[in-house]
Amino acid sequence: MSLYANPNGNANPNGNAPAEPQVPKASQACMSCRKQKRKCSKTLPACGLCERMNRHCDYSDASPPPTSEDFMALQRQVSKLESILKGEGGVMNQPSPYQTSASGLASSDGLPQAPVYTPLQDIPWQGLQNRFPVIAFLDNGSFKSGGINVPRPSVEIPVDALEMLGNGDSVSVTINEYFSTVHKWLPIVSEKRLTRNMQNPMWEGGPDLALLFLCMKLITSKPQDGLDCAHNPIYLSAKRFVGLMEATGTASLLVLQANLLVTWYEYSQAVYPAAWMSAGWCLRYGNMLGINGHEEAAQLLGPLNTWTEREERRRTWWGVLLTDRIVSLGSQGHIMNSQEPTAGDFLPADDTAWENGELQAMEKKVSNPLEDPVAPFPRLCQAFVQLGKVLKHNHVSKPADPHEPQKPRFIEASILYSEISLLARTLLVEANNSKDFLAFAAPLALTYSALCTLCESYSCPKGCKADTAEEQAMQAQAIDGLKWVSLSIMEFSDRITKESPMPHDLDRVSPIIMDALYSAACNYAWLFRENGDAASQAALESIRLSLRRLQTRWRNAAEYLRILEAQEFVGFAGRNRGS
Repeated sequence: MSLYANPNGNANPNGNAPAEPQVPKASQACMSCRKQKRKCSKTLPACGLCERMNRHCDYSDASPPPTSEDFMALQRQVSKLESILKGEGGVMNQPSPYQTSASGLASSDGLPQAPVYTPLQDIPWQGLQNRFPVIAFLDNGSFKSGGINVPRPSVEIPVDALEMLGNGDSVSVTINEYFSTVHKWLPIVSEKRLTRNMQNPMWEGGPDLALLFLCMKLITSKPQDGLDCAHNPIYLSAKRFVGLMEATGTASLLVLQANLLVTWYEYSQAVYPAAWMSAGWCLRYGNMLGINGHEEAAQLLGPLNTWTEREERRRTWWGVLLTDRIVSLGSQGHIMNSQEPTAGDFLPADDTAWENGELQAMEKKVSNPLEDPVAPFPRLCQAFVQLGKVLKHNHVSKPADPHEPQKPRFIEASILYSEISLLARTLLVEANNSKDFLAFAAPLALTYSALCTLCESYSCPKGCKADTAEEQAMQAQAIDGLKWVSLSIMEFSDRITKESPMPHDLDRVSPIIMDALYSAACNYAWLFRENGDAASQAALESIRLSLRRLQTRWRNAAEYLRILEAQEFVGFAGRNRGS
């Protein structure tokens, strides 16, 4: 007779208390518990932890990662990082590396060292579950009306990512360096909101936050001699981590911000075509989240709780648009975005007000006069809008018939030139009056790039042959415009050098300025080739000197120098992005 069915309620004939039903158990801990060195219930078909986390439970005999003393130090780092991600410590209160020395970041001779890296230890791709509601794409209307939520996937932070991040002190250094440098020219992550959340003991960070920290470390890392930037261990880890989040259907603003930083790393360190592809990914992901401002978009991020959160989403979307345009600026593959900002769209709020969480009484729109004073990031967005008008003029407004009258198009070009020149002069005054010239460097350089792009399309039409008086007048105006903007860029380049005398000062110089420097260098090379002007050659050498300084921080400067040298060798100079 079965003990489970004893009518007397006794477990055995001796009268002991009833025994618990014997649940079958595995002979060993599951793979996930072994990897994480956690106690496993060994219950079948899934252990208690895997069942709670709703993930695949693997009791196979595959060997777990090594458990020797080699990994004891790593486990201590993991524990410290987990406490950071759970809000235990407030890493933002740690001293900035720009105020105190950051030991361990440089060798005794002052040169940065390549990060310590252990080969990848089996990222758990097997058994991943993607619970993203497909209806959001197949029938967006039903998705929104049904009030369907996007579940938050359970994703384990990859071991290699944890190893790259290091301990809490290392994360603190990364965050402070990011907000002291990159954030100054790409302010899309709210430092105030991040600090408040991390100091809240009830708030728990997740893998998307760890990914953002990793990408902050990536974008602030410097090129290493002898190491291809595409082989940077932090970069490889970040790319895998992004792929992991995508595979699980994660919908998070932090993931978008993280991959924007990956894209800027790829652009600034000349990792192509990855930069081009990543920019497109960010555009699609932003659309998926619904931060593009379109009413018909599914709002996967949920309702907004504060003005700071709303502004962060707006800034991130502007960052997506900026990134996509700048990454493709030098190529002939311009893809005009159907989501170009309209006159009624709002610009980002004042930078200082957003940083302090101060609600602005009057928000500026794209249609506001360019002379109205705004902060550096809204200025960068205004330059982006003007550049978009130029690209549309150059690539969309061309008449299909070359014999069609060009006068209306020339008038439009002259109006554009006047508007962008006004923005350039306004920005230059603001930059000169500011205590921080580098804060205005990115918008000023992008404005110069817009002028170069416009003038280049008219400076040498149809093989430098102007058939009509109107074309001759437009060509002369474009050449004069190129001379003026090239001189402005050379002076701008000299000012950048003056404002960044020390190597660490280059950390605050935005890679956005590279296109303008290269455009001016091409123009001076062309002028020198045409008339042998010594002043043009001197200006060219001055810009080359700036690029040589900048290549220690951003590798795309070295690539621009290489192109200039190749053009000189083959007897060709200049480019024409507008034709």
